[in-house]
Amino acid sequence: MASGALALAATPETVTRPRPRPRYRPQRVSVPAADRSAFFAAGLATVAAFALFGLFTSLAPGFLAGTLGDRSHALAGLATFVVFGAAALAQIVLGRAATSRQLRIGLTALILGLALVTIAVWLPSLTFFLLGGALAGAGAGAAFKGSVSTVIAMAPAARRSETLAGLFLAAYFGIAVPVLGLGLATQFVSAQTAVLGFAAILMAVALAAGRKLAARSADAGVTSDLPVSRRSN
Repeated sequence: MASGALALAATPETVTRPRPRPRYRPQRVSVPAADRSAFFAAGLATVAAFALFGLFTSLAPGFLAGTLGDRSHALAGLATFVVFGAAALAQIVLGRAATSRQLRIGLTALILGLALVTIAVWLPSLTFFLLGGALAGAGAGAAFKGSVSTVIAMAPAARRSETLAGLFLAAYFGIAVPVLGLGLATQFVSAQTAVLGFAAILMAVALAAGRKLAARSADAGVTSDLPVSRRSN
């Protein structure tokens, strides 16, 4: 981070700032009325994807230490690396795929991965835990990429940044609030039961988002299956 800060400080500014600096005026997220349901569906997919990330960045070490009895910090780091590494790899592999395919593959893999993680917690099994994390992570990465592409395609050019900001608000909500709920639930029920409920809710959210986005792709016809870059060109 220190070297990055030095590099940033040495990078010349490419934009001339007006003087004086304009007053900050926050704006509401603006989405065309016809696309609002698809925007909320993309937001739901993003919430589910980042909730999975939140699970592994916050509670995975506790599961490894408490349930599996392995307090290795290296193993805890590996579990998180597997999830995020799989997410990045999936985005690279599916980079040229149609948006609808990214969403379909991503949400399906996310659901299957969550099922494996839940099984791993109940058995318990480190192998299933890592495999489930890799599968769910790949699904989360692909689903988020598809959600971003969906939002970019529907947003007017002049409001693209604020529309994407709304999607990232959904991401921040997903990475924080569901995991806080899971942590609170473990105070009243077993970790296995809490994870089961957590996974069931995320699966339902992913299914709801997938159905809505699939319906939108079907209504849009063949053009919805083209990558965003080709449509914009």
